[in-house]
Amino acid sequence: MATSDVSADISTTEEKTKEYTQSFLARIRSFHNDPLHSAAYLGNLARFLHKPNQKSARHARRPNPQRFVPESLAEEECRPFVYEYALFPDMDPKLTTFDDIDKYKQAISINNHNADCNELIFLAGRPSPEWLSAVGARYKLDHRFFHQHLNFLPTGQRDWFTAPTLPSRSHNVIRFCIPSILFVGEHRYVNIVDLQKARGDCERRLLSCFRSFLEGTSTEAGQSIVRRINIHSGDNLVIEQELSSCLLKRGDRWTVLVWTDSGQDNDFAFVPTPDTDRFKGAVNRFDFCPVFFEKDLSEKPHLSRPPTDAQNPRLRQALSSLPGNYGHTIDWTKAAVDPLSAIQEIFTFHAASELQYVNMLEQFATDQISRAESNLAGTDMSSILHFDYARSILIRHGAHIQNLLGSLDTCLKGWKHRATQTHCCDEELMSTLRVDLNYLSTRIQNVITLCEAGRSAIMSNASIQEAKRSSEQAVLVTSLTKATNRLTFIFLPISFLTSVFGMNFRQLGQGTLSIWLWVAIALPLLACCIVLVESGGHLKTILWRGLRCLSGQS
Repeated sequence: MATSDVSADISTTEEKTKEYTQSFLARIRSFHNDPLHSAAYLGNLARFLHKPNQKSARHARRPNPQRFVPESLAEEECRPFVYEYALFPDMDPKLTTFDDIDKYKQAISINNHNADCNELIFLAGRPSPEWLSAVGARYKLDHRFFHQHLNFLPTGQRDWFTAPTLPSRSHNVIRFCIPSILFVGEHRYVNIVDLQKARGDCERRLLSCFRSFLEGTSTEAGQSIVRRINIHSGDNLVIEQELSSCLLKRGDRWTVLVWTDSGQDNDFAFVPTPDTDRFKGAVNRFDFCPVFFEKDLSEKPHLSRPPTDAQNPRLRQALSSLPGNYGHTIDWTKAAVDPLSAIQEIFTFHAASELQYVNMLEQFATDQISRAESNLAGTDMSSILHFDYARSILIRHGAHIQNLLGSLDTCLKGWKHRATQTHCCDEELMSTLRVDLNYLSTRIQNVITLCEAGRSAIMSNASIQEAKRSSEQAVLVTSLTKATNRLTFIFLPISFLTSVFGMNFRQLGQGTLSIWLWVAIALPLLACCIVLVESGGHLKTILWRGLRCLSGQS
């Protein structure tokens, strides 16, 4: 192709990209003028896409002295944002990656915006306005897909709750929540107070990251996005990221677009590590827990692509490897003509990572229960907070699994109708997905029940210990009361006699009475008091029986 033709095609691409952004901005009107159809909730997204074009962030990257960068990765990093799989029924897919927006525009200009085959497209990590505009213009993508994936960003008004949307408005979008476990390093105990501080600090750091994203102060494409971070102990952190997919129709062809939060980060600077005493410096010891899933071992192994960070001895996040190393467990002959088969591995990866997190929480709950049962004499009530925290996370993940099950009955039916005539959606595959999701839902409910049982056990142990302490205190109070009664019955009569006689005895030089008279009265009275104190219950019983006998005779 001549240079002039390429330049003309690039200019056409630039015009279409600009038109895509301008048309979107024109749709946003004032909520006060048009409260029903203003689309004002997309205002921040429209302003983000309308920002001045920004070249690939790797051309303007500034070193950050606070980031931990291994020596082997000190050189300038490459952060691909677009991974294109061209799908062919009779051969393995062709993968093309793009880390430069100009090269991407040139490529889609040469191909006239449409490839003559079905496609599986991955967008990886944090976007830039130019990247989103180019991808959206190429596929005439509904802007609401971007809005749904970026639902962690604030809308035009703080209290406009616009995500998620109704199924009828997002029937073509499937969303996955992917947990990733980070090992902190050596075993370290963190009490509940320090854990609460660490969780609060993580929340503040995440909010700061979201603001910088929206304001455009940190728009390096390809960086990872973290939605949530969960801290259950001092041994590990769990980051939660999301993955969104939708099906696009291109004449008699289709494109599956997948946007994952995980980018190509070779360090751990994207993790909002708590700035507390227990977690300071933990980023230097981070390792990701791998996610294991594979197809039938009897089948021929898939040819693995060489890892991009082979020199890095630390474990890399599994989700970040998925876009560039996709398709180990799927049949590409089916995936080339059936969009559901094309994203089957995403379902499998999601189920494996979710199950790994559920297993971790189950072990955590079991350890907490065992610790409580082995220390009945001193139950730690803070364990209740651990169970409540884990239970709230499990309930949220359980709701996500139920949404995915609903997607199998709503979203994927639309995907089935968009498959080619010769290969419809495989019902066996649908059944397999349902089995995995139902199993995850059951496991989550079981761990929730385990957390509730652990909480109840701790409360029961605490009640037993409190009752035991109350019983011991009651015995002590009874003994003290008896001792006080003895002293009272000993000294009260003596004090009474002393006050009556006024100490007017002849032996003391006062009065005419003999002191022996006081002794003769005090000793019998003291003896009567002692008998009443020690045997008062028996005397009361005898007296009560006597009164009943007298009343019966009368």
